[in-house]
Amino acid sequence: MNSIYSPTAILLEKAIDASELTQREIADRVGFKHANIISMLKSGETRVPLNRIPALAQTLGMDEKHFLIIAIQEYHPGVHEVLVDVLGLPLSDAELGIVTMFRMADLRDEIETEEPFKQALEGLLALAGMAGK
Repeated sequence: MNSIYSPTAILLEKAIDASELTQREIADRVGFKHANIISMLKSGETRVPLNRIPALAQTLGMDEKHFLIIAIQEYHPGVHEVLVDVLGLPLSDAELGIVTMFRMADLRDEIETEEPFKQALEGLLALAGMAGK
């Protein structure tokens, strides 16, 4: 991976690199006339058009809600702040799955929700190399 500072471009670059599709195939499926736009998007040279995020996400198997929120947060932080204040921050599909599992276990009183749970979660994040990020 190169030195990209755009969270949106980083997310897109990872999805493109994980895809078996060529940039031409991605461009065709998303509706871009020229394939080189895909390179420009994933390098952060050009912003990802918000109206193309659903098609890019579907083409590349990404969570489109998460992708859109990251792009809005980066490109339009004021708009993102208003959306979060008024509508709340939506959960991604993966986050919703984790919350659902947690709630099911908590309903059966299987989880100590105070300090032991927090310590266990921090330990898992540390193992994944994600603590503090």
